[in-house]
Amino acid sequence: MQARNLISSLLTGKKILFFAPSVFGYQTEIANALIKLGASVDYYDERPKNNFIIKASLRLNKKIIKSKIEKYYASVLRETASKKYDYVLVINLEALTPTLIQEIRNQHSESIFILYMWDSVLNKKSALDAFPLFDWKYSFDKNDAQNITGVQFRPLFFIDKYNFKKHQVEINKSIDLCFMGTVHSDRYNLIHDIKVKAESLGLTTYFFMYFPSPVLFWYKKLKDIRFYKASYSEFSFKPLDLNEIANMIFKSKVVLDIQHPKQTGLTMRTIEMIGAERKLITTNANIKEYDFYDEHNILIIDREQPVINRDFFTEPYKPIDTTIKYNYSIEGWIKEIFKLDH
Repeated sequence: MQARNLISSLLTGKKILFFAPSVFGYQTEIANALIKLGASVDYYDERPKNNFIIKASLRLNKKIIKSKIEKYYASVLRETASKKYDYVLVINLEALTPTLIQEIRNQHSESIFILYMWDSVLNKKSALDAFPLFDWKYSFDKNDAQNITGVQFRPLFFIDKYNFKKHQVEINKSIDLCFMGTVHSDRYNLIHDIKVKAESLGLTTYFFMYFPSPVLFWYKKLKDIRFYKASYSEFSFKPLDLNEIANMIFKSKVVLDIQHPKQTGLTMRTIEMIGAERKLITTNANIKEYDFYDEHNILIIDREQPVINRDFFTEPYKPIDTTIKYNYSIEGWIKEIFKLDH
């Protein structure tokens, strides 16, 4: 309790300009956590809009929507011109360019600029040019932290919705294996293979496969051989909200997570299992390097030849140290990226 009061007092009265992509509501959870700890927060989406065309253009070549980005940030600069901020926090550079960041710096020259990347730089190489414009830089990917000067390693976090200790109701674990996520790269065939193997073992499953757009699905179906056998009806084009995801996780004994093949950092879903106190099956062997790793709770599978066994589903979850668990909470994450121990 004393540590929590200290964190709150250090953010009380602090003003934060916050940019983050709108992703499944996590931007709102971060803003609310900052407010809860005493800060005043002005939030803006890091992207000018969140439709399919904007997202695709940002990934392929953001020069296509250069005028939209500049118009959007001109509006942001006007709205924030008369304000003073202690911090400018940016999550996951996509739309922001070095020129725009420099304009924000010129306007808020006394602010501390913080960058947190929750995608590997391998997937966001254009972001590198803007890194020198930030005072404090963090990545969820250990490889990025080791290879990019000035970047500190800081894993992701779980929000309070996934903190099982805060949910006092008795929950019936009616699902043995659960998967909820966006389908990308080689995920489809691997998910399908694991689902078949799980059901052959007599396990109950819940698999929710999300595609951002029907247009993208048909494009993948035509262009990517890995989607040759995929059926439109297998996918949802509307994401689950955070409450729905949390409820399904609490009903499950084991959750499956498959990281992007170009990514070594641990996904949000992986970290959420720490809060939810649920077992995990993952393709990310790097998880062995983390302080919460325990083979009783975590089964690492090969993405080429996945093998699961029934015993993993019958053995109970082994609780981890409370200090380690707190470090992966959203409060622990804020404490570290804002250097509140300093």
